Amino acid sequence: MSEDQAPPVVAVVVASDPGPWFEACLEGLAAQDYPNLSTLVVDAASATSLAPRVAAVAPGAYLRRVGESRGYGPSANIVMETVEGAALYLFCHDDVVLAPDAIRRMVEEAFRSNAGVVAPKLLDYEEPERLLQLGLGVDRFGAPVRRVERGEFDRAQHDAVREVFAAPGGCTLVRADLFATIGGFDPEISLFGEDIDLCWRARLAGARVVVAPAAHVRHLEATASRQRPCPEARSLQWRHELRAVLKNYGSWRRALVVAQLLVLSLAEVGYFLAIGKRWRARQVLDAWRWNLSRERDLKGARAAVVATRRLPDRLVCRLFSHRTFRVWRFVRPALEDAAVRWSRSRHELAGALSSAGTSRQERRPRAVVLAVLVVILVIVVGSRSILSGHLPLVGQLLPIPGPEHLLARYLGGWQDAGLQRPGPASPAFAILGIAGIVLFGATGLLLTVELALAVVLGAVGIARLVRPLGPPGTGLVAAVAYLFLPLAWNDVARGDVQALIAYAGMPWVLGRLARASGLAPFSPAGGPAPLRSRRGIEECLALGVLVAVLGAFVPMIVLLMLACALALALGGVVAGEARRGLRVLVVAAGGAVVAFVLCFPWSLTFVQPGARWSVLSGAAGNPTSAPGLATLLRFGLGPTGRGILGWAFLVAAALVLLVGRSERLAWGIRWWVCGLALAALPFAASEGWLGAGGGALRVLLAPTAACIAACVGLGASAIAVDLSHAGFGWRQLAGVACGACALAGLLPVLGASLGGRWGLPDTGYDVVLPWTASASGPSEAAATRVLWLGDPTALPMPGWQLVPGLAAGVSSGGLPDATRLWPSANPGVGTALIRDVESAESGLTVRLGHLLAPSGIRYLVVPTAIAPELPGTQTAQAAPPPQVLLDGLTAQSDLHQLPSEGGALIFENAAWSAGHVTAAATGGGTPGWLRELGVAAALAAWAAALTALALREGRRSRRRAGHRSPSRAPSPAAPIDALVSPPAPERAEPAIPAGAT
Repeated sequence: MSEDQAPPVVAVVVASDPGPWFEACLEGLAAQDYPNLSTLVVDAASATSLAPRVAAVAPGAYLRRVGESRGYGPSANIVMETVEGAALYLFCHDDVVLAPDAIRRMVEEAFRSNAGVVAPKLLDYEEPERLLQLGLGVDRFGAPVRRVERGEFDRAQHDAVREVFAAPGGCTLVRADLFATIGGFDPEISLFGEDIDLCWRARLAGARVVVAPAAHVRHLEATASRQRPCPEARSLQWRHELRAVLKNYGSWRRALVVAQLLVLSLAEVGYFLAIGKRWRARQVLDAWRWNLSRERDLKGARAAVVATRRLPDRLVCRLFSHRTFRVWRFVRPALEDAAVRWSRSRHELAGALSSAGTSRQERRPRAVVLAVLVVILVIVVGSRSILSGHLPLVGQLLPIPGPEHLLARYLGGWQDAGLQRPGPASPAFAILGIAGIVLFGATGLLLTVELALAVVLGAVGIARLVRPLGPPGTGLVAAVAYLFLPLAWNDVARGDVQALIAYAGMPWVLGRLARASGLAPFSPAGGPAPLRSRRGIEECLALGVLVAVLGAFVPMIVLLMLACALALALGGVVAGEARRGLRVLVVAAGGAVVAFVLCFPWSLTFVQPGARWSVLSGAAGNPTSAPGLATLLRFGLGPTGRGILGWAFLVAAALVLLVGRSERLAWGIRWWVCGLALAALPFAASEGWLGAGGGALRVLLAPTAACIAACVGLGASAIAVDLSHAGFGWRQLAGVACGACALAGLLPVLGASLGGRWGLPDTGYDVVLPWTASASGPSEAAATRVLWLGDPTALPMPGWQLVPGLAAGVSSGGLPDATRLWPSANPGVGTALIRDVESAESGLTVRLGHLLAPSGIRYLVVPTAIAPELPGTQTAQAAPPPQVLLDGLTAQSDLHQLPSEGGALIFENAAWSAGHVTAAATGGGTPGWLRELGVAAALAAWAAALTALALREGRRSRRRAGHRSPSRAPSPAAPIDALVSPPAPERAEPAIPAGAT
């Protein structure tokens, strides 16, 4: 091919202070057999001019120096204003070496395949017989997916020309007209991801991307091989992948993928927090902050994509990888590392036996990983039937309606919650509705996810609470203790969803209160801020947002948070640091006010006239079967932890009081006082001293469990720190004894895990009583209501307390669903039903059916156990209703007892008919316009609170970055290995005509 026939190609090499590999790159370009090639070197503000190095190797190349470098892509864009008449651009890293025929073969393939972008075969720099990359796949989140195994021997097994989604950075041939049409590289993507974004936009514009295996290019990958540092590589990668997603998708598909990506990001944040990599979690969140702060620029970028789009998303998305590589790239290095360790196991074992100097620091990571894997295995094995099977309708395991139904209930007000007064709905409806949308409407899966997430968040929260007070293993010990306390698994066995949410949230609440105290090691730099300062207000705001989210599901959390603050202040008095207790109380009060505002107008229902305390605290159970103090301290409110081993963790938690020193002893005292003080609440409730609250014993026990687990972790920290240099004595013996107790405390939960369900019944009321919804046909379902009466622990929903041991609840259309978890504090018209039932109990009426008929009550269900009892199949703990209730119901002339199975007594109201249901059943209530105004105010408050917290996190991230970075920080680098250096004077040069020599 002659020079006149060959289309002009301009090779663009972007470099900034390159290493010794730079000359080899230029030599490879100078040795090309392509006749119409020009080379443009972009000096991206190198500290020392590259002109002498370029002149020595490639005197015919052109040099363009820019005074400010914003990364590889923006620097490479200068070719559009510098070069005229080029047909093709070849973008190169400064650490690649091209085979002499590489450009010719790539150009030939571009015309043969009618491709807009061509990628070569990238080989290892030192071992050219090994493959690095052969084109790139991409998943739907914009993450790169390898097409060949890294380091695989090249035996021509991949030498077929293939169409790929993207050309990897390093060496990429792009048609000049296509490059100009799509606007070149994204100017906001400095490093990492610019190659995928460019090819994605080229795809949308209708161009093909192919790989030409006949073109060989060796790539040093100086950044990946650590020859060029890049401390922010992963952060930039997440940031730019998210930017590509936010601007390259169409509107509806973008909303869908962003929702999935948000869930994945939250999972990543939880994973990184669990393994102690907080900086990684901050980087994931920073990617969202960085992109959302550039919304105006994103709108312009989306408009540019729309202007050049020729293909719809459905065609382009067919080329995406079917697996999510963003998850796989975390797992894959661990698997590869495990394979390497396995292959060298005998050598490592021999070295371990011969080397007695191996430090505990070197052995600890393996022990930590092993412990985490064992704990996960126990939890997964113990929950296997729950995770893979059907959740029965018992306790609070109620089916969750569709997301559109939940959002409509929140935005439009609660119109029929079992005859209660119409009024505002809990923000939990909105939270569950959004979660249902994220899960694509799979609300059946949402309940299982909620149970699993509660356990995980509780363990992560307690580890985060204790971690500042000791070595890295401290948080792990506390998390294991928290997981192996019987409380959570008894909550699962009883289907107590609200107690599990309290279990998940209380460690985080205690952590916020600990930070509010300003005491070491929780105090920020410079000590606690004045409460009237911006930082003090932010503390109240952060605590308030957390309590508002938890309180939307468990209203009792607000009062528990205030009780925790008071107990911590009391613990500070015992520990000799009383002056900080007032600060904790003030921050807690401020957080309660913020939570009240964020839950407005629903929060007003708890202070309205006629509100019942039992809705907030739970209806009290039968005083004769109330658990004693010993049962409460063992957390034995279920099938697990009833024996003597239930005391094991309580004994282990006392170790910090015996051997702890300094901050560990001070916080151990605070948490012991807090745990014991808060244990008095469930004891008082179980004894009936509070009038109600016996039904929420597991909720009330959550802060005590968190304090006990934290003290167990502190005890392990005290052994590692305070006893490491002490002589042998009784303290060491106490440490051994308490450690043995902690190990013994694992046994009850280990034994309970063998069943696979933690004692949760297999069959619920959805199997025993489904006919209550279908007996009348669809036309009468709306007028059919079921009145549930009995012991509060037996009702499949929270109820209003009549007397201790007896509660009432109403469901519409048959069995209850999850919307019944948050009844109004004021029963409204339901108060009349309660009075009618009390009249039947006392024998004042024998026509209870006629009294209930106008309210639509067709069936009365009286459970006698906490779950349906099926002879020979399933037994359940008995929860008998008061005998006076049964006598009163059987004496009614218009109630007919139906034959039933499952251990529940069922009465049909003979006076019921669909036409007798009166409009009075809906009662009066809050005006619609007032509810809508309250919801709008609450949404505005949420937006303001979350924005303030995001801005605070952004300021903290910038302060941390400024504290870590020196005055001249090392510049980030990308797979294309571009460097950013301090600005240098810009030297203007004339345009370079393509093909000039």
